[in-house]
Amino acid sequence: MTSMRYFVLGMVVLFALGDGCSPAPGVVGVQDYGQVVGRVLDAMTNRPIPAAIVSVGSLYTTSADARGEFLLPRVPAGDQTVTARAPGYAPAGGDVTVVKDRTESVGYVRLVPLVHAAGQATLAPPPTPTPAPTPTAEVTPANPAVSPGASTAPNVPATPAQPPTPTAAPSVTPAASASP
Repeated sequence: MTSMRYFVLGMVVLFALGDGCSPAPGVVGVQDYGQVVGRVLDAMTNRPIPAAIVSVGSLYTTSADARGEFLLPRVPAGDQTVTARAPGYAPAGGDVTVVKDRTESVGYVRLVPLVHAAGQATLAPPPTPTPAPTPTAEVTPANPAVSPGASTAPNVPATPAQPPTPTAAPSVTPAASASP
């Protein structure tokens, strides 16, 4: 009888704890991911650090290429801390907010060498490159009978052509006034 009581008590405790493999009711796993890009640079020389290990937590890691650039492709959405490590350097990081299905830049992650001259200051980071504007694609009209400058929308006038700009202004000399 006592062994039966312990068996039933044990079943109640196991049932209350759950099996540990199933999530709690109403809990959904991470489903939103974005990307994080950036560059790893030496803080003393602003030179890239190839093969630096870049991570968000311990599950999302990559290594920098020869230019120090990296791409972390599937990072959970939300506030994240990106950390870079390389042999001979102190680890450094930066914060970024990852948005679903977007690529976010952490900018430059600058590592300071563990061995450097006392009092040697780090360099300012290089300017962040601005993306070049993308050229607009030329749109071909759906109706070949309509000229590209004409509007196909009703009640919208076509854009008038601009008059040519004169290349040189004609020289005008004032006429001498006659005295009476």
